[in-house]
Amino acid sequence: MAISIKESIVAGVTDFWSRKIRSAVTILGILLGTMSIIVVLSLVNGIYSTTTAWMTERGGLTKIAIDNNREYDNAQNLPEYFTLQEIELIKSLIPEATAVNPQMSSWLSMSYRDKKENGLLMGVYPDYALVEEWTADRGRFINDFDVNQSADVVVIGTKIRDELFGSKNPLGQFITINDRRLQVIGIMEHKFLKNNGIGNANALGWMNRRALIPLSTMIHKGTGQDHIEELTVKAASPEEAIDLKYKLEAILLNLRAGQPVFRIESNMEQAEEMQKNFQTMRIIIFFISLVSLFVAGIVISNIMLATVQERTREIGIRLAVGARRTDIFIQIVVQTIIIFIIGGFIGVVVGLSLLSVVSGYLGQPIIAARWVIITAVASTLCVGAITGIFPALKACNLDPIKALHYE
Repeated sequence: MAISIKESIVAGVTDFWSRKIRSAVTILGILLGTMSIIVVLSLVNGIYSTTTAWMTERGGLTKIAIDNNREYDNAQNLPEYFTLQEIELIKSLIPEATAVNPQMSSWLSMSYRDKKENGLLMGVYPDYALVEEWTADRGRFINDFDVNQSADVVVIGTKIRDELFGSKNPLGQFITINDRRLQVIGIMEHKFLKNNGIGNANALGWMNRRALIPLSTMIHKGTGQDHIEELTVKAASPEEAIDLKYKLEAILLNLRAGQPVFRIESNMEQAEEMQKNFQTMRIIIFFISLVSLFVAGIVISNIMLATVQERTREIGIRLAVGARRTDIFIQIVVQTIIIFIIGGFIGVVVGLSLLSVVSGYLGQPIIAARWVIITAVASTLCVGAITGIFPALKACNLDPIKALHYE
């Protein structure tokens, strides 16, 4: 007497409903396992998304940054900075670059009338806006004329604007920096990125404390030396950024007698490395979460073994009247999977409901992508099928005669 899948499902639901307390305990383990997979993978997904957004706000995947290599022991006292002449040489050797920006910086006090604010004063080229993908929201940015004339002009961040001018329009006003009066010609776009784990703190707030002036102004009317500390370059595409980085490495080695005086970082390479690291993290965390599911599976397997023992006579009768051993096997496996389906469904609902609570507590965006839910559900079903095999094998291998005499 063959048993259909439908009959196995009905029998499984009936058995589940008739043992409410036992079923509730087993479902709890499955619920926690499924829920943990969703919450933890969604958390990792959110951190990855936030980190990617950080790189996008800091110039995107086409940006290459060059500065002093602090890990290099400069025993030969080679220059750890660029001169304007070297900058022009480098620009001529990388015509494929879409923007090249040398920059110098110094943390100084800035004042307007009786108000003062500390900020980072940066001497830059007009290409700074292209490399950083950060432009003036009001007024204008530094142009080639400003650089050629060493003009006394400045573009300020929103934090400096708020502290020095409040609600007053700063365009056209003069602020004093290092005893020099500079006219405000623009206000940069406000930079904001929610910080990880610190509520609504702005991870990019420090950029709003910047004041930008022509590089020539900083050199000729400030330091008096063209000791340029940093060089940023923008490639035409993320794919070309890696090739451009290798080319820059060769150029800089030639400029400094083959010594790695400078450090070169490509956002594209960092993004690829970050993606690999996060992929590894996802796999590790997934398997750790999977352990809780297997623990629940072992408990359910023991419960199903007890169920098989309780129903030994019933199974013996079915085998005696013509039921196939395959039917008995499928019935037990299906019943186990039903328990996992119910527990997994509740686990998905609870897991998704907890995401906003966890996100608010950690101050970290949590993203439940479709693949996260599919992974959690598929893992639950696979564990259910695996843990149901052993009790199913025991049931289908019962000796009908011994089963009929079982008390």
